[in-house]
Amino acid sequence: MQPERPPLPVVTLTLNPAIDQALRIGQIVLGSTNRCLLDALDPGGKGINASRVIYRLGRPTLALGFVGGVTGAMLRSRLDAEGVPHDFDEVSELTRVNIMIYETAVGRRTRIYLPGARVEPAQLDGIWRRLDGLTAGSVVVLGGSLPPGLPPDTYQRMVLGLRERGIRAVVDTSGPALAAVLAAGPALIKPNVEEAAEVLGRVLVGDDDVLEAARELRQRGAERVVISQGADGAIGVGPDGSWKAIPPRVDARSTVGSGDSMVAGMAIALNEEKGLDEALRLGTAAGAATALTPGTQLCRPGDVARLLPLVGVRNHPNV
Repeated sequence: MQPERPPLPVVTLTLNPAIDQALRIGQIVLGSTNRCLLDALDPGGKGINASRVIYRLGRPTLALGFVGGVTGAMLRSRLDAEGVPHDFDEVSELTRVNIMIYETAVGRRTRIYLPGARVEPAQLDGIWRRLDGLTAGSVVVLGGSLPPGLPPDTYQRMVLGLRERGIRAVVDTSGPALAAVLAAGPALIKPNVEEAAEVLGRVLVGDDDVLEAARELRQRGAERVVISQGADGAIGVGPDGSWKAIPPRVDARSTVGSGDSMVAGMAIALNEEKGLDEALRLGTAAGAATALTPGTQLCRPGDVARLLPLVGVRNHPNV
C-alpha cells in the first residue's frame, strides 16, 4: 500500500501587495488637523491574506509576489512574525500603504487605496521560475488588483500557463482582469455581487439574479463560480451542482479581509479534493470569523472551528 501523499502547499500570488493600516477616529473634519489612533498595521493584498489564513488553519502555503523598499521590508517582517512562508521578488518602488479609516461617531468606514509599485511584464519571469517546482494537481491563488505596468490579460495568460501543467488556479480579482481571465478556464473565481455585476453589465438583485450570473460566468469559462453576498452568504455553481451558503449570525466588527478569508477556505477545500459544498462551508466560516475581528485583522482558528458547524449549505432551490 502506497503511503498517503502529504498535502501540497497552496501557493498564493499577490502582484500588488500592500501594508494595510487601520485607523480609528471620532469623526473626520475635512480641511482640519485630525488626530487618530492606530488599530492595526498588517501585511495585505488578497493573496497574502489568503496565505495568512491558510497558515492559521494549519495547512501548508507559500506566498509569492513583488515587494519593494522599506514598506516591502515591513511586509516581509510581519509575515515572518506570523510564521507565514514567503518568497518575494524585489521591485524598485515602494510597496503601497492602504488605509482604512473608521469613524466611531458616525459608524462610517472609508478605504484609501494607492495604485502600487510598477511591475513590468518581463519581471514575471522570476515568478514563473518559482512556480516551476509545482506539480500537477497543485492549487495557486491569484489575488488582487494588477499593479501599474501589467496589462489586463496578465491573469488570463498565467492561468493558461498553469493549466498546461495541470495546476488549478483560484482567481480573486475584479474589473477588466476578471473579465479577461474567464476564457482561460480558472478552476474557481470568487467575485462579490458588485464585481460580478460590473463584468456582466447589469444590476444583480436577490438570489435568482446571482444564481443566473454565476451560471453565465461559468458559461464564459470558469469551472466553478462563487459569488459572495456579504452577510447574505454566497452562491456557488460548479460541476457538482449549485449551492447556497448561509453564514451564521455574528456581531461583525469589520468585514475587511472577509472575502480573502473565504478564498483561503475554498482553496484549502479544493486542494484537499473536496466538493464545492464543502468549499463553501469552510470559506463561509472563515469569512464570518474574520468579520469578528477589528480593522484589518484576520480570523482566529478557534472562531473558524466554532462557526463551521453553524454554516448552512444547501442545494439552490432553482437548480
